[in-house]
Amino acid sequence: MSHLHIPDGILPPVLWIAGLVLTAIVLAWSGPAAARGGPRLIAYQAALGGLMLAVMALPVPITAFDYCMTLAGPVGVLLGPGAAFQVVFVVTAILAFLGHGGFTAIGLNTLLLAASATAAHLAFAVTARRLRTPWALAIATAVGQASSGLLWFAVVGLALRATPDAAPSTAQGRLGVATALVIALWIVGVLVESVVAWGIGRFLARVRPGLLPGTAASQTEEVAWST
Repeated sequence: MSHLHIPDGILPPVLWIAGLVLTAIVLAWSGPAAARGGPRLIAYQAALGGLMLAVMALPVPITAFDYCMTLAGPVGVLLGPGAAFQVVFVVTAILAFLGHGGFTAIGLNTLLLAASATAAHLAFAVTARRLRTPWALAIATAVGQASSGLLWFAVVGLALRATPDAAPSTAQGRLGVATALVIALWIVGVLVESVVAWGIGRFLARVRPGLLPGTAASQTEEVAWST
C-alpha cells in the first residue's frame, strides 16, 4: 500500500489539510535545489516522472483492491529526496485527475510516495557499499515500500479514529478480513517492487552506471552535467 485510492469527502478535513500544508512546505524547500540543477535535471525528472505515471496509471485488480506499481524506490535513488518529491507531487496530481484518489488526497499521497523514495535513497547509500547494485537497489526499494506502507496504515488508522461511524460494530468482522487482505497485498507489492528494482539496477549497472549515486561513474556523470 503506497498511496490512498480514496475519493473526496471521505478523509477528515484536518488530515488532508495537514497533508497539503506539509506538501507545500516541502515543495517550497525543494524548489531552489531543482533550480540549481538546471534544464538537464528538469528533463531527467520529466523522463522518470513519465515512467512513474505510466506504471501507476495501470492498476491490477486483485480481489476488492487494486494494485499498481510505483517505481518510487528507483526514482528516489536516482533523483534524491528533493527532486523525487517534486516528481511525486506532479504524478500524484495527474493521477487525481484520472480518478486515482480524490484531490483531497494529493497531499497525503505525495507524502506517502515521497517517504518511500526518501527511505530508498538513504537505504541505497548504505547497501551500495556492501552489495552489488541490483541487490542494493532491490533492498533499498523494499525498505522504501515498507516505510510508505507503515505510513499508509497509520494514515488510514487516523482517518478511522477521526470518523468513528466509518466502522460500525456490525462491520468489525468484515474489517478484519479486509485488513488481512490488505496486509497480504502489501507484502506482495513489496516483493514485486523489489524484483523490478533488481532488474532496473542490473540494467543500469551495465548500461549507465553513472546514473547510480555513490559510484565513481556517477561522479564523472556529475562533471559532465555541470559542463
